[in-house]
Amino acid sequence: MSSPILRLPVLTGRAWTFADDLQAADILPVRFAGLPAAEAHRRLFADLDASLGAQVARGDVLVAGQNLGAGAGAAPAATALAAAGVVAVVGTTLAPDFAAAALLAGLAPLEVDAPSVFHTGQRLRLNLEGGTIANLSSGDRQPIRNLTEELLERLRERIGR
Repeated sequence: MSSPILRLPVLTGRAWTFADDLQAADILPVRFAGLPAAEAHRRLFADLDASLGAQVARGDVLVAGQNLGAGAGAAPAATALAAAGVVAVVGTTLAPDFAAAALLAGLAPLEVDAPSVFHTGQRLRLNLEGGTIANLSSGDRQPIRNLTEELLERLRERIGR
């Protein structure tokens, strides 16, 4: 008897959008990198807007442009996002270290051609098996560009049901 195939759930959440070159240290300032994840997540985006970390909720999606998560501190930033309940990070491109850290933290690291169609506060639906992200507020859809079979398998291992 073979084991059942794990399927990825369709994720829905609120978008938090940022411009190109959102650094890992912008997500979680390096001075907070040594904090336990349960505490660090309250410090998310502290140098950009000190009130933002407390507003991030379970199911939310971080969206930015090019080079998302570059620079030092990729692993603590990804772990703090996961502790806050963020389910995915979406950008035009993700820094390789940040994408790997996000996946290890249980986040879906996704690349799309035009993340600018998503705006803070809008509801997104991420159909990972179908390879699309839909903006439920505007109806815009983006295909997920980096969704290889290998990434799908790794996501199924971490968040599949």
